[in-house]
Amino acid sequence: MPEGYDRITAVRYLREADFTLGAHIDSVGPCTLRPAPDVGPHTLFDRLTSSILSQQLSVGAAATIAGRLRDRAGDAARHPRRPLDPDRVAALSDEDMRACGISRPKVAALRDLADAVRSGRIPDLQALREYDDDDVVTALTAVRGIGRWTAEMQLIFLLDRPDVFPVADVGIRRGFERVLGLDVKATPAQMVERSQDWAPYRSVASWYLWRAVDQTGQSVPPA
Repeated sequence: MPEGYDRITAVRYLREADFTLGAHIDSVGPCTLRPAPDVGPHTLFDRLTSSILSQQLSVGAAATIAGRLRDRAGDAARHPRRPLDPDRVAALSDEDMRACGISRPKVAALRDLADAVRSGRIPDLQALREYDDDDVVTALTAVRGIGRWTAEMQLIFLLDRPDVFPVADVGIRRGFERVLGLDVKATPAQMVERSQDWAPYRSVASWYLWRAVDQTGQSVPPA
């Protein structure tokens, strides 16, 4: 499936499609959303591992735990940017992982992820690039501990898909409410209906909604 899209074209389209969103876009400035680099055969495993570790944790706490896991699973001191290797992670004992601060459910999820990658139960990154968005979600959510939100983050930040709208994301909802000036909690149906005007560039619209939350000092997914 073709990947990559022009951010300038996307921003221009969104401005014309939705005046309210366009005003917010002007207040934020240019879109700096860029895909994460593909740094080797274990990029997908590394990204999914980070997503699992970050669930229900602050950014700082998740980064600390991920760093400990890298130390135990390889030569992170010499190669800090090298992706985690599923073979090395699978070779760790439960006690090794727990010592990193990883909860028992996440240990089980990481083991299933490592097995899925090593056995081919989920496609590799190159194969996923040929899948449409829904098929990517279906493939990734077959792994324990990976839900739709995690798959959507890979679509936006790794596979560089232009039209992803993670409606269940708390930051997206709060940004939606802030940009539209809502005094009540937005419903998923309301968000989906409004987002139809933003297609086929809802990934960029999502990025701008996250920036609205960022302006309040709350955390947002890293680009």
